[in-house]
Amino acid sequence: MRYLATGIVKWLIRNEAITEEDGELYEYAAYSLLITLAPLFLATVIGCIIGSLTTSIVLILPFMVIRKFSGGFYAKHAWTCLCCSCGLLAVCFLAASEIRFHVWLGIIAICAVFCLIACSPVDSENRRLQPEEKKEYKQKAGRIALGILGMIALLLMLGAEELAVHGAVGLIMAAGLQVPCVLQHVFQIFTGQMKKYTKKG
Repeated sequence: MRYLATGIVKWLIRNEAITEEDGELYEYAAYSLLITLAPLFLATVIGCIIGSLTTSIVLILPFMVIRKFSGGFYAKHAWTCLCCSCGLLAVCFLAASEIRFHVWLGIIAICAVFCLIACSPVDSENRRLQPEEKKEYKQKAGRIALGILGMIALLLMLGAEELAVHGAVGLIMAAGLQVPCVLQHVFQIFTGQMKKYTKKG
């Protein structure tokens, strides 16, 4: 992904669309855009393969929009991230296509919203958020999560159960990717407290 972003920027410089001095800034912007659009591209490919493009888009859009502000687990290397994303999306699409909307799925989706409100944003190692940004991201993640939950309820009322299921799975997936980071943070706090306790002892 980084090589692709670099290639795009070099092409822009060669065509005099941007100056070489601005190359680093545009490279970061191109990389961020590619990372953001990668899940949508993967969802489109997988949706075409399994013959259900609409439902795959409905699943990935809530995930993409929330994750921008909620944060969560990120692989350190682009290829690892790409492979994990493909596997995760494929599993979620297959699971969503096999289940119906039951009460338990609604309860899990509501719990996911509460988790997103409580835990967002989860800092990325690549870019630490400032306190003002954290407050802003937390509010946006909560509002978007509640909005998507409302959209799922509306889809159910309109009889679009399959779309509602995929939307719920996308919502749950966004919250689920926060879990490893939250557990890691709790573990770090616990080990820190244990070290202090052992030193006092």
